[in-house]
Amino acid sequence: MTIIKPFPAVVIGLTLCGLTTGVLAHGLIQSPPSRNWFCGAVTKPDEVTNGVAQFPVCGGAFAFNQIAGYNFMSVLTHTQGRSVVGPRSNVCGFNSETWNGGPTVWDQPIDWPTTNMSSGMQTFTWNISWGPHFSDTQEFRYWITKPSFQFQVGRALSFDDFEDQPFCVLNYSDANPTGNPDVIPDKTGALFQTRCNVPQRSGRQVIYAEWGRNQFTFERFHGCVDAMFQSGPIVDARIARTPNAAEFIGSGTIALDASGSLGTGLTYRWDVSAPNPGLYTLSNASQATTVLTLGNPAASETVTISLVVTGSTGSDTSSITLIHRPSVASPWFDLGPLSTAARPLAAGNRISIRTVSSTGQDVFYPTAPLVLTATNAAANAWPFDLAQAVNAMNGNIRIGVLNAQNQVAPVRDATANRIFALTSASLSGAFLQVAIGAPTCRIDYQIVTSWNNGFQGNLTIVNSSPSIPVVGYTLSWTMASGESFNHGWNATFLPSGQTLAASNTAGMWNGVIAPNGGTAVFGFIGNKGAAPPVIPTDFRLNGEPCTTATQSAALPPLRAANALASLALSPPRVHACTSHDPGPPPTAPDERAWAVATTSGSSRKAVPMSRQ
Repeated sequence: MTIIKPFPAVVIGLTLCGLTTGVLAHGLIQSPPSRNWFCGAVTKPDEVTNGVAQFPVCGGAFAFNQIAGYNFMSVLTHTQGRSVVGPRSNVCGFNSETWNGGPTVWDQPIDWPTTNMSSGMQTFTWNISWGPHFSDTQEFRYWITKPSFQFQVGRALSFDDFEDQPFCVLNYSDANPTGNPDVIPDKTGALFQTRCNVPQRSGRQVIYAEWGRNQFTFERFHGCVDAMFQSGPIVDARIARTPNAAEFIGSGTIALDASGSLGTGLTYRWDVSAPNPGLYTLSNASQATTVLTLGNPAASETVTISLVVTGSTGSDTSSITLIHRPSVASPWFDLGPLSTAARPLAAGNRISIRTVSSTGQDVFYPTAPLVLTATNAAANAWPFDLAQAVNAMNGNIRIGVLNAQNQVAPVRDATANRIFALTSASLSGAFLQVAIGAPTCRIDYQIVTSWNNGFQGNLTIVNSSPSIPVVGYTLSWTMASGESFNHGWNATFLPSGQTLAASNTAGMWNGVIAPNGGTAVFGFIGNKGAAPPVIPTDFRLNGEPCTTATQSAALPPLRAANALASLALSPPRVHACTSHDPGPPPTAPDERAWAVATTSGSSRKAVPMSRQ
């Protein structure tokens, strides 16, 4: 089984289009702070190690998995959540696919930071800037622990601790974004504000929350908020800045003021995070007002300023971001180090960079992961070889060290290489992805029939992962010499030389492959010479190699020729559709004829033809 371990190289707020892999969103509850906001977004594992953590208690959770602590925005499943699939063994992570169904950092039974809260109407704010996918958001759901709940350090949460029914269910449709007054989308800030009537409680309680997307992905994000219930005025963190600009050029200072925050007996805690933290200092991080001093960066980067305000009746957080640009223009945006620590990998590991666009889509660099050997698995070797493979693509990102001539060149070093994106790109995150273990996909390739100068191939993708779905895909393989693509059905085809790629986005009926034997089926007509068609063996699904189980059967040439003639009886009938309204799938692969444009090098989209 392949285990994908995402190592976040960066989280930024920067539009990268034309992506072919699955659509993914990422997010978590920012206010009141969830466990992964306190321990992940605010406090990082390295800050605990270096003794500068705002919440040192997070170290007890990070000890479970130091690297996972950086993946705080990816506590996700592809399910319909607690109400449909029932309780699971891990509450806050809901047996997240990111951790192969096991417990997450945020399921660890430590003494989590709490937020003071009162019963009644409360606003829960989701920060989805790591994949702001508003268009297919469907709902938000919230559960609370029972009145008799007793929090115990050392005992993990169980769904038996919670009420069976959610206390708040909020539906949302982006077609009518103001239709539910209790769900407020903030597309500029990449936030969802959700208002819920919290039940009467006292003492320490936990709220479990879900943000769910619709049936085209069923992607769902999970999290827990630790609350201390007491009555009193609401605490509201507010930040004012001077100058109040979204961009800052070169070196200088920004005055920050939180004195407009609401509440009684307030204390303040400021923090700043950026790809190059050494460029930024705060004059006084524990006062209502402070001054941020900025050095001059070599490339543009995103700076996030965070504030935690704590009062006698609760706490609240707020954050602002700005783009910090160098005094001399640079074509690059600094996304941060490829690796923050020397990290040896193992021979057989397959590594790549997964970038996430501002619309929540993914693209991989290189297209096929780099397979490590004993020679280049060392901590100072694989970063250089990965950088060489990524940079050779001449795409939107580069890996290396930026020199005075604005060139990015890789070096043989464990931590010196950084990820840079072109400023014309717009990325919300980039992650080093390491695949460990055997492939979890199998390809059944069947030559249905062949004739003098052509053949028909049918392909079935089998997802052999026991728990992780394939959400959108591109399958690529190499056709034999003398073979070429003619047209296909049930996928979008893109030939490039002898390489053929077939893809479906998650929004298409054929675009999500369920785990544990789920399948997707498509086919094509190929051209060939006198030699019989060859069965490929080098299939890759989203860049990962697949095993093969091949079959070949030939029909009489006359029957094949008649079948081809029937496809040409009538011209294509093009159906207008949107990416989120794919229509029902055919009940069998042969119930429709399909035609595909055959312009060399262009994307091919299958459209139904009328039958007579």
